[in-house]
Formats: sequence, structure tokens, C-alpha cells
Amino acid sequence: MKSSAKERKWKGQRCLIVDGYNVIAKKAGAPLSKIPDLEEARRELEDELAEYRAVYDEHVVVVYDAHLREGVGVLEERSKIQIVFTDSGETADARIERLVYDLRDNFRNITVATSDAAEQQVSFGGGALRISAAELLVRLGAMQEYVARQTNRQNTKSRSTLADSLKGDVIKALEKWRRN
Repeated sequence: MKSSAKERKWKGQRCLIVDGYNVIAKKAGAPLSKIPDLEEARRELEDELAEYRAVYDEHVVVVYDAHLREGVGVLEERSKIQIVFTDSGETADARIERLVYDLRDNFRNITVATSDAAEQQVSFGGGALRISAAELLVRLGAMQEYVARQTNRQNTKSRSTLADSLKGDVIKALEKWRRN
């Protein structure tokens, strides 16, 4: 994936590259073959990553290993995160390695989330930071707690009425005007 104008706008920012199926399997605590609805699991992860992107202002790329199916890979954007399905014959590890090298001039900080030890080494060699799938899940959980706290605080503030913010003499004048 060559750096495009769209990617260059992020220059100097942070980028998170996620080995999607690796994180999904870790979250489920089971191999992918045991996950009943893989499409739903992908959408759930993508929704969490989109929220992460919005909260932490990081460019997010999630890579899914599609090397066992026929055809060219797919690159799409959903909720401002890039979603990559690898080409036939290409593993997610290989695409992530290529992404690290392709994007390292565009981002000040690249983090790769995978529990694959070999991929962590290759990413580190390319200049990326590395975290395990478990660590990413901890970060996503912390982000969701932060959003919940902020939302509760906003809801508490927004429960006040107009009368709560008016001074006594203004309230009396409005009440007098209403009665006339």
C-alpha cells in the first residue's frame, strides 16, 4: 500500500495497526473456527476501534488474514478506520510488515497490536511499537470506561433546566409576564 494523499494528512500523528483475527480470537478466548459469527465479531471489533480512533485521534488500520481465499485483497474504510483483507496467498503478518515499512515515514508513532511473537519482532525491527492482543483489549476497555464516565458527566450536567440557570429577579419578571 503506497502512501497516498489521504495517508499523508496524518503525517506526524499516531497509527495503530491491528491484526484483526488475532485480537478477535483473544477476545473470544477461542480459535476462530469456534467463533459462531465471524462477521459479527469483525463488526464489533471495528466499532470499538472506530471509537478508539475518535477518542485518541489515532489513524487505525485493521488487517484480516484472507490468504486462504481466492482473489485480490479488499481495502475499505468504515467509520474512518481502514479495513484491509489481504490478497490471496498473503498473510496478515506479511501485510502488516509491509504497512509498517510503508507508513513509517507518515507517522511519528506506529503501534502494532498482535500476539504473534514473530510479527511483533518484525514490527519492532521496522520501527513500530508492539502490544499484545490482550493489551489492546485492556486499552479498549479503559477507553470504553472513559467514554461512559464522560457521557454520565455530560448527562448529569444536561439535566438542569433553564430555570436553574436564571437569577431570581429574571424568574420573577418572566413569571409576572406569563401571568399577564
